[in-house]
Amino acid sequence: MISKLQKTILFTSLSLASIGTAWAENYQSALKGKYIILDGASCAGLKFNAQATAAAWQNEMECSRGYDNKDAWRITWISPDIFMMTEVIRPNEISPPRNDIYKIMKIQNKTVTMTNYWTGWGAHKPDIQKFKIK
Repeated sequence: MISKLQKTILFTSLSLASIGTAWAENYQSALKGKYIILDGASCAGLKFNAQATAAAWQNEMECSRGYDNKDAWRITWISPDIFMMTEVIRPNEISPPRNDIYKIMKIQNKTVTMTNYWTGWGAHKPDIQKFKIK
């Protein structure tokens, strides 16, 4: 069941996507096969597949100890600069998949700057996150 807040966020994202598509850079190509590490972390971040249609999230605790994280996400590109991540591995039979919506603001000097739009419970403001391309 999609909450009213999630519907509003998705509608807003899709509306912005349709407005900005004409001027947006195609970031999917730039992220194909890349490992982007969260600013301030040694290894936490996203590992994109060769098509940038799936990614694995690496947690700092696991990757710093040499373990691979099994947190898999499907990537759906809404527009050239907006993508949605949907959890692939079900934690149980009753919980819906987690979703994250990101808008890439820019990629410059191996730094990816994105806005993360909250899709979960409660009201949280969009969060700007920076990642380094490894």
